[in-house]
Amino acid sequence: MSARRVQSNRARPSKKTPSATAAMDSSDCFFRRRVGVIAGLITLGFVLITVRLFDLQWMESPHLKLEAEHQRLRQFKTAAPRGLIYDRQGTVLAESIRIPSIAAIADEVPTAQIAALAHALGINHGRLRHKLARHHGFVWLRRQCPPMVAKRVLALHLPGVHQEDEWRRFQPFGADTGNLLGFVGIDGKGLEGLEYSLNNHLRGIPGLRQVRRDAKGHLLPGGEWIKPPQPGLPVRLTIDSAIQSMAYAALAKGVQENGAKSGSVVVLDPHTMGVLAMANWPAFNPNDFGHYTPDQWRNRAITDLFEPGSTMKPFTMAAALSSGKWKPESVIFCEHGHYRVSNYTIHDDHPQGWLSMTGVIAHSSNIGAAKLALNIGGESLHDMLLRVGVGARTHIGLAGEASGNLLPMARWGKVETANIAFGQGVAVTALQLATAFAVFANHGVYRAPQLMIEPKLLKDPPHRVMTPQVADSVMAMLRQATTRDGTGWRAVPTGYSVAGKTGTAQKPNRYGSYDRKHYNAVFAGIVPAASPRLVILVMVDDPQKSIYGGRVAGPIFRHIAEQALPYLGVPPTYQALHQQRSMLRRVAMRDTAILSVRASLAGLSLRAVRVQADRHRWQLRSHGSGWVYRQSPASLAQVPDGGAVEVWLNE
Repeated sequence: MSARRVQSNRARPSKKTPSATAAMDSSDCFFRRRVGVIAGLITLGFVLITVRLFDLQWMESPHLKLEAEHQRLRQFKTAAPRGLIYDRQGTVLAESIRIPSIAAIADEVPTAQIAALAHALGINHGRLRHKLARHHGFVWLRRQCPPMVAKRVLALHLPGVHQEDEWRRFQPFGADTGNLLGFVGIDGKGLEGLEYSLNNHLRGIPGLRQVRRDAKGHLLPGGEWIKPPQPGLPVRLTIDSAIQSMAYAALAKGVQENGAKSGSVVVLDPHTMGVLAMANWPAFNPNDFGHYTPDQWRNRAITDLFEPGSTMKPFTMAAALSSGKWKPESVIFCEHGHYRVSNYTIHDDHPQGWLSMTGVIAHSSNIGAAKLALNIGGESLHDMLLRVGVGARTHIGLAGEASGNLLPMARWGKVETANIAFGQGVAVTALQLATAFAVFANHGVYRAPQLMIEPKLLKDPPHRVMTPQVADSVMAMLRQATTRDGTGWRAVPTGYSVAGKTGTAQKPNRYGSYDRKHYNAVFAGIVPAASPRLVILVMVDDPQKSIYGGRVAGPIFRHIAEQALPYLGVPPTYQALHQQRSMLRRVAMRDTAILSVRASLAGLSLRAVRVQADRHRWQLRSHGSGWVYRQSPASLAQVPDGGAVEVWLNE
């Protein structure tokens, strides 16, 4: 019974409830939907991938290729060399030389290699790390470095680090031409002197170069120019490098020997008005300009103003002769050394009575010049100074040129007229004064000075400012001023004649008066006087051993002339040699005559006085230098052998 019941139960089919059936249907449906979603997502993914592949392959292919090229190629801007600067003979005065610099793409330099890179560059590790951290693209690591430094860096083979060749300015003559040519900064831009003034002409047009890199970022050799650099245009100057070096050496020696503050020299060819030399001291080496101060950079010959002193008297004389009131043979009374104008007293170092026009120049009489100017009127003198270029720039083509200082006519009273007549109350540059003196060498024609042969600057045409007769008369007076009777004899080179004028000018102080301890010593001259080849202006600022233009600036003039003239093919003349020997004999005879007739040492040189003192065993005391203008006792007849004599000298 039990077995049958079990068998009967197994054979009986089970009966499901409606709720169980519904649950099973719901589960199947969810599974089918999930499979559908997944299948749809997979299908969509394939579709998107297909679309993206199509987009990359067809739509964005050009752009991606360009991006790949950009990662593989690099473009660099390359500087162009500046134009060469030549002297008139074709000698190179300034050129650009190729020099390595190290640069990098900052975000490509491996951080672990920064220390090794800093060591190879020779710079501080922390500073290099900071520099690279502040940049992401191109950055200079060390510019214009020695070739051995570049070689060490490239040996590291660092990604993103490469050598860039730059151009560095080099001036072969160094300090000789430094103040004239100026210098160029590390970015190839002219910062001083001619390099600054002609920067637009000299600078080149940068180029663009493309180079390739490998997968590690290393630059591959070769490359191609997208835009080749264009060198700057050349400049040819009127400067003669040989005469420039002569002038620089003579000036440096003279300034140092006299313990002076500074000095300038300008040498002109009066026929072409080309500047053959323009030298300054102290100077600087433009190849290492960073070790000098801005005060040493400037070209004093065109920037610094000074009162010309007695070198202004030839122009006063020219104005007097041009007025028609005075002739070369006229005489003027020089008041024995003291002359009152309004409430102002004018003094002469060498008191004189009546002097000829030549004597006024030769003895450098302030009173004579003042009386001439007052006689013809301030308007005539003012007009003459304007015509020879005083108070106006020469437009030589150099930035920073000063215009000088000439009072407007409305401010000229009697005192101003008298002072300006002998070079006080007026200020010039060395170039202006040299240009004005060239008028006498050119028989009264003013020509503007020239510094550049190419490019040639437009200048005012030559124009006559005084008659040939007036210019030649003043030239004859200037020749007399360089004899033993004049103040400029120390400027005369052996075998040549010089027409020139000394100047010893007190320097103005900040209180509106003149300093009795500080002077400018000046000499302006034309050589040879009979057939001018050179106009030379020498200005020495604040000499300490002597203050006189004849003693300080005159020898500098002579040293330049005695070297430059033979170099230019102008030999000494027998006539000049004969005249100089005759002059020495006449001076010796004059000294003897003065002693025998006047029993006075007045007018003798210190050397002649010492000869007489040795002859008579006098106990000699001397003050100053130049020629005797006062002695004690007044008569040598009162001095026994072995007695005491005291003399005062002045130029």
